[in-house]
Amino acid sequence: MWNNISGEIPVEIGNITSLELIFLSGNELTGAVPEQLGFLPNLRIMQIDDNKLSGPIPLSFANLNKTKHFHMNNNSLSGQIPAELSKLPNLIHLLLDNNNFSGILPPELSKTPNLTILYAFLFCPMCIVT
Repeated sequence: MWNNISGEIPVEIGNITSLELIFLSGNELTGAVPEQLGFLPNLRIMQIDDNKLSGPIPLSFANLNKTKHFHMNNNSLSGQIPAELSKLPNLIHLLLDNNNFSGILPPELSKTPNLTILYAFLFCPMCIVT
């Protein structure tokens, strides 16, 4: 753990439209990932790993066309992995391991143009790859 920041990620961060990097790793953050983070037009890197975040990945993340790195591993995220993430043209790293996802690993992820690293298997022993 790098800090002891606790509580929820403030939804107001979604109003900082010039934001290019969110680095909140290694804290004690809880609650859901705010939908508003999916409307940051300049976001290139989101690292919110190693927290206690829960709930689904917001579908609004499919709007983050400049984002190259999603590090959301080591949380308690749940639900299905959105197939819409495959439409992100600049996505290189998608780290989702050690969460509580369910369902299938979306086959659409294989069509993500620049994806080079996908960590998704340790988090979901019940997921079925088709």
